[in-house]
Amino acid sequence: MADQASDYDAYQESFHKAFRAELQGILDALPIPGDGDVLDVPCGNGFYTRRLTERMGPGGRLTAVDASGEYLRRAREAVAGSKAEVKVRKANAYKLPFPDGTFDLVWCAQSLISLDPDRAVREMFRVVKRSGVVAILEVDEFHHVLLPLPVELEAAMPLAVQAASLERYGDGKKLAPARGLRRVLKNAKFRCVRRVTYPFDRAAPFDLHTTAFLKRHVDYLRSFAYPHLPAPMQAVFDRVTDPGKAKSLFRLTDAEVVCINAVYLASV
Repeated sequence: MADQASDYDAYQESFHKAFRAELQGILDALPIPGDGDVLDVPCGNGFYTRRLTERMGPGGRLTAVDASGEYLRRAREAVAGSKAEVKVRKANAYKLPFPDGTFDLVWCAQSLISLDPDRAVREMFRVVKRSGVVAILEVDEFHHVLLPLPVELEAAMPLAVQAASLERYGDGKKLAPARGLRRVLKNAKFRCVRRVTYPFDRAAPFDLHTTAFLKRHVDYLRSFAYPHLPAPMQAVFDRVTDPGKAKSLFRLTDAEVVCINAVYLASV
């Protein structure tokens, strides 16, 4: 479990570095009042927390919560020197230690895979102001990173991801929290729900951060989905993901990669 957590952290950090400008652009588009109250839950390593504080004025107040002491330590480091008032504290996402209607904006990024979405979203509904917004960034692992794979491998990969998800989580859809999020938000009594889809495009030659992320993503697919691929497709996977091969996705001069992300904006 510790190795999985370490791999996840490294994967997420490479994702943040590769697509920093686009991810910061998503935060910059959020309705953040300069002197309002914002909640980042769970805040993770503080990557998003830092940008949120940069968007807020001197009168703004941001609260970042997480259940992990290590993440809280890293979040505190990330927001050191912020002009906004920032509080970083340990809290349970299902039982937030705040009164009803506290926050103008509640932000949650790529966390629902490790949470019960219904319980977590109901708690977000409770703590957001009636005039406020809950913004959730999520992905669908079946369509999150579109690689320049041969068609036969591209067709086989979703079945392998589904089988791996079923084996690990007992649920073939666990890796696609964005897919059912509108229903979850509606069930929590949000009246207005809007989805904005953000495609992040990269074309060869890939920069260092994009290359590092792609290698992390390939390693993830190899450890997670690869065992569930038919043997002929494993051979294709090995060939197209080997940086030493002339026709690998790392060396194709016309290779293109698309990373698809969704932000749900919900209001009462």
